[in-house]
Amino acid sequence: MPETESDFSAPTATVPPGAGAADDHASVAGSGRGLRVALSVVIVLALLVVAAAGGWFLHGADSHSTVSDSSVDAGFARDMSTHHQQAIVMAGYTRDHTANPAIKLLATDIETGQQFQLGQMQGWLDAWGLDRESSHAPMSWMAGHDHLESDGLMPGMATPAQMTKLETLSGTELDVFFLQLMIHHHQGGLPMEQYAASHASKQYVRQLASSMQSAQSGEIISMEQLLRQLGASPLPAPAN
Repeated sequence: MPETESDFSAPTATVPPGAGAADDHASVAGSGRGLRVALSVVIVLALLVVAAAGGWFLHGADSHSTVSDSSVDAGFARDMSTHHQQAIVMAGYTRDHTANPAIKLLATDIETGQQFQLGQMQGWLDAWGLDRESSHAPMSWMAGHDHLESDGLMPGMATPAQMTKLETLSGTELDVFFLQLMIHHHQGGLPMEQYAASHASKQYVRQLASSMQSAQSGEIISMEQLLRQLGASPLPAPAN
């Protein structure tokens, strides 16, 4: 049965002019910010899932051969994952705190690209039935290149003190230090990529390593140009 209107109306509150519009605007703005954050999280998770799935599909296409725990393929996937994880943290922080549009775009590109590659490499390890971490020393899979820095880090990686310093900076100081650390980081990763591109047993591992080498070499040139525009110079290249 349809409802009937009441004979009495409820008291109507007096709303100051413009108050409703202001509340609506604040609500919409808050919702917009929340939606952007949620979408960013969803996109990142989707990239990792798709990349990891790519590792599984590649394994299925090449399931006739196995990958040993001490192989170049496994060592590259593990060590480059560690390398990428730090780069993602540096790029993500800089993306959120820089005021320079060129630096923000660069940091976003690095973060997104390396998140996808990280998902691929961890997907491979899962598909190969190997642990994502190993008791093998870092870079021990690289004959003749298995030397770490004096602090025990892989070449190019930022020290804990440098990571802490990065997160205390702002403005041009942040932009300069980020570029210096990321150039150094890329330079340290190039020998791993070159070695894997030549010695990995899986074609898809060689292909990813080669594409990383090409992309990061180009990014180094771009970052050096940005650094010069800011009146600064790169850090000394890693010993390797």
